[in-house]
Amino acid sequence: MNDLRLLTKKTSDPRVFDTYWMTGLIQKGRVRVTVPAQKDAQTAAELSAAQYLLSEKNVCGHNKAGAGLRIWVSRGAIRKLLRGISDNDRMSPYANFLLTRYLGAQVEVENQDTSWADERCETQVDIMDVQGPAMTTIEVNGFGLVELTGHAVARYIEHFKRQPERAWREIVEIAKEVKPAIIKGRKSIHDLQHRNKGRYAMDAKRGVLLTIADPDKPGMLPSLVTIMIPDDRAAYAECHKTDSQC
Repeated sequence: MNDLRLLTKKTSDPRVFDTYWMTGLIQKGRVRVTVPAQKDAQTAAELSAAQYLLSEKNVCGHNKAGAGLRIWVSRGAIRKLLRGISDNDRMSPYANFLLTRYLGAQVEVENQDTSWADERCETQVDIMDVQGPAMTTIEVNGFGLVELTGHAVARYIEHFKRQPERAWREIVEIAKEVKPAIIKGRKSIHDLQHRNKGRYAMDAKRGVLLTIADPDKPGMLPSLVTIMIPDDRAAYAECHKTDSQC
C-alpha cells in the first residue's frame, strides 16, 4: 500500500496555502499553492496539490492509478465530494482526478497525529499558481486529447462490471483502439437540438461505445461523457471523414 499524507494550512494571504506532504516515513515536502478566491479555497488548494504530487511529481510512483493507493487528507470536505454529498458544486471539478484516474484509492481523513509535518518538509518545496481545476485527459484514437469525466468512468464500471481501481487503465487501452463512428441514417438536424453535439467512437471487438461531447467554448477540449454497450452494433458505421466531421 502506498500512502500519501497531506496537511494544508492557511497563510496570511487568503488565496495562498501550504500543503505539507509525506510518503512512506522519509520522503516529505511542502507545496505552496495559490488558488482563485472562492468558497472553501483551502480544499481547492489541497486537491490541486494532491493531483500535482501524484500525477506530475509522481511521489507514489510513475504511471500510478488508484490500486494500492491510500490518501490521507486534512479536509473532510474532500470525502463529501467523493461521496456526492457536498453542498459546494464548484469544488467537484477539483476532485475529478480522484473519480477517474485514481478511482479505487482509499481516501481517509487524517485528524489525529500531524507531527510528521515538520521542518524536514522544507527540503522539497514546490510552488503552484492554480488558475482552476486541472483536467484528467486521455488520448482517444481519431479525436486526440479528450477530457475524461467521472460520469464516463462510473458508467463504464456499471455497464461492464469492472473493478473501480482498474477502470482508468482499461479505458486508456480501449481509447487507443476505438475508431470514430457514426449512427447510420442519422440526420444532422438531430444534432442541432443539442448544445454539445455528441460524437462517437467504438471498439467493435470489445463492444464498447464512447460518446464524446464537443467543448463548451473554443480552445477547450472535448469530453468523454459516457461509455456503454451499444444496443445494436450494426447501427454504427466507421467514419472515414475528418475528425471534425465525425
